[in-house]
Amino acid sequence: MTVNSDIGAARLPDRGVRATGAVPSRGTSTMAALRLQMAAAVLIPLGLLAAAASQSRQDIMAQAGDRVERIASLVDEHAQRTVEIDRLVLDRMRDLLVPARTAGGAPFHAPNAQELDRALAAMAADAPSIRTLWLWDADGRTLAASRTPAADGTDIAGTALHGQLNAGQAEVLVPPGQAPGQERGTAAPSGGGAFSQRAFTLVRRLSRADGSLAGIAAVSMSPVHFDDFVRRATRDDLATTVALLNRDGRLMAGGPVAAGDARADTSCPGVAALWRISPLDGRERLTACRMVANAPLVVMVGVDRFQVEAAWHRRLGWLTLLTLPVMGILCGTTLLAMRRARRERRAAKALREAEARREQAESALLRTQRLQALDQITGGIIHDFANLLMTVRSGAEILCHRPHTEPQREVLDAMLQAIGWGERLTRNLRTFSRRPRANLDPVRLSDMADDIAELLRPALRGDIQLATDLPPRLWPLRLDRTEFDLALLNLAVNARDAMPRGGTLRLAAANVHIAPATRESERTGGLMGDFVRLTISDTGNGIPADILDRVFDPFFTTKQDGRSTGLGLAQVQGMVGQAGGAALADSLSARLPGAAAGGTTITLYLPRAEEDDDGLDIATDRSPTDAVPDIDGNGRHVLLVEDNPAVSKVMQHMVEGLGFAVQATATADAAQVLLTERPDISLVLCDIVLPGGRDGLELALGVRQMYPALPILLVSGYGDKVAEAESLGFVIVPKPLDSTHLRQALARCLAPTRPAPTQPAPSMGSGRGSGIPR
Repeated sequence: MTVNSDIGAARLPDRGVRATGAVPSRGTSTMAALRLQMAAAVLIPLGLLAAAASQSRQDIMAQAGDRVERIASLVDEHAQRTVEIDRLVLDRMRDLLVPARTAGGAPFHAPNAQELDRALAAMAADAPSIRTLWLWDADGRTLAASRTPAADGTDIAGTALHGQLNAGQAEVLVPPGQAPGQERGTAAPSGGGAFSQRAFTLVRRLSRADGSLAGIAAVSMSPVHFDDFVRRATRDDLATTVALLNRDGRLMAGGPVAAGDARADTSCPGVAALWRISPLDGRERLTACRMVANAPLVVMVGVDRFQVEAAWHRRLGWLTLLTLPVMGILCGTTLLAMRRARRERRAAKALREAEARREQAESALLRTQRLQALDQITGGIIHDFANLLMTVRSGAEILCHRPHTEPQREVLDAMLQAIGWGERLTRNLRTFSRRPRANLDPVRLSDMADDIAELLRPALRGDIQLATDLPPRLWPLRLDRTEFDLALLNLAVNARDAMPRGGTLRLAAANVHIAPATRESERTGGLMGDFVRLTISDTGNGIPADILDRVFDPFFTTKQDGRSTGLGLAQVQGMVGQAGGAALADSLSARLPGAAAGGTTITLYLPRAEEDDDGLDIATDRSPTDAVPDIDGNGRHVLLVEDNPAVSKVMQHMVEGLGFAVQATATADAAQVLLTERPDISLVLCDIVLPGGRDGLELALGVRQMYPALPILLVSGYGDKVAEAESLGFVIVPKPLDSTHLRQALARCLAPTRPAPTQPAPSMGSGRGSGIPR
């Protein structure tokens, strides 16, 4: 036998011409395309995000500008209406002091103070924008006010305001907080006078017919009325400021409040909103400006840059939340494709190297490497794929039992055939997945003759015969099936290389008992007990005696030019050691130096697994579907725990079809509550993979502890805890399952002779006692 071929190990490149060959252009172009795809997966979403962010910023800025311009126009119109109303009131107040020409030359009757107060109060009540009306005589003494007592007002005699009006100025706007005669920056009285800190005042000269000063009238604007209008116009947006200013930039109403004697820039270059820094508080705002047409007033409406930027940042955040998952999916998909492409490129390179040496082993080697590489992407989809197939199969079976035409029947047959292909694919994926498991797989070599032949023939040349001798009554075993298949492939490739002119590869198995202190026990390192002895023999060149003891050493090989890493037989020994057995090598050429080639024999000792160990019962004379028990639920209640709604409906339909009543839930916690509330539950049917922190196995252990007599059936498409559940004695039915498999599993669970092993488990709480009456 040639030592050492290593199917499934990393292949060292040949040192010949083929090893130095370039990687296929197709593989190089694929990786280059994937790298470009990766760059595109990052740059295109980022570019789209940047473009969307830029456009979004422009849109938000434009919307903010339109909004402040609209509000500025509304406030401008409101200010004009308010000024018009105030001037009409001032005209009416003039008529109270300045006599108009009366018919027939009747003398003018000047009203007294009480009449003036009542007249002013009536005028103020008719105009909600007016806070207070005032009248002074020509000397600046208070005559009347709409609010009494008039003593709350302010005489303006001798003030600069009185001097301006006495000199002939028609109207004066007095800002809030500045009383006549006060220096700027000095606070005005805070009471109810004409010149309040909170209201601005429009003061008018009242002239006689000859032009002399007859008196002075003042209208104090209501700040509440203006603020209410601003709140309605801005919809209570605190970030939007509305300021009513005089032409000197002093704040008349609104905000922001000026710091000290600061004044705003009242220049209005146009109607469009512009970014401006307010001298009143130093904040930058998108500001719209309007000049009030009928008064020396300016309306300025602004929205804080921080508010606009915050709105853009919020939209940018949503755009980012939408973009990053897409970019992540694209990058993740591309990374998976690149990883797969790299594996395929390595497999293709190994295939080309092996093609010159072993044409018949090409497909087996490539298939083995690729199937091992599928482990990282199969485990996560097997469970969901099984659920999908189960749902579709159930629907197809329901349709089959309903009346249908012949064309419909052909379609249903095609559906069932496709579902069968999918189920076989799922079983193959589950078989070749190499995720670590707590227990080894139960197998019986007697049933594997055809599988072994199908596995090994592609690895052998046409001039090599394969013979198997696997008696029907071989003991059951527990071993890693994938590693076992890989070991057989390694041994077959070694044997093929050792028979360049053809020969025979023979596999034979027998039940043996190794007694203590025997030569067989000594050769196997002290093994004792029952074993299945599997021998793999070839008629090749054999192994020289000086290296026979080293053939199982890692990295030891007799093949030249780097055609092997020397891990093939090391893997064989590791697989057997994992199962608890031993591997031996014998060679006729080693026993008889100088003799003709006699071949090599590799002997594997695999420990027997008890047929009733952990509920294991591998039948040798019938398949699981040969006997379909007749089961009738008779209305008994089954608790179904399944988180997938579609699968839950399917399983509920299948169980109800057997005569059971089903209580369905999606989590272990909900199932625990139902078990407490429903003492009539006769069986728990639970998926191993469940959401909510507790899986189906934990639920089953808790149910077993609290209710030992309650049967439990676990269902799983794929999972790390399947082997653990088997070792604990639970009945498990794999997904996808049909009504036949479910009927068989339910019959096993409800069999009266089935034991209920006990196992420590987390407490399920009280509420039902130790058993359930059936």
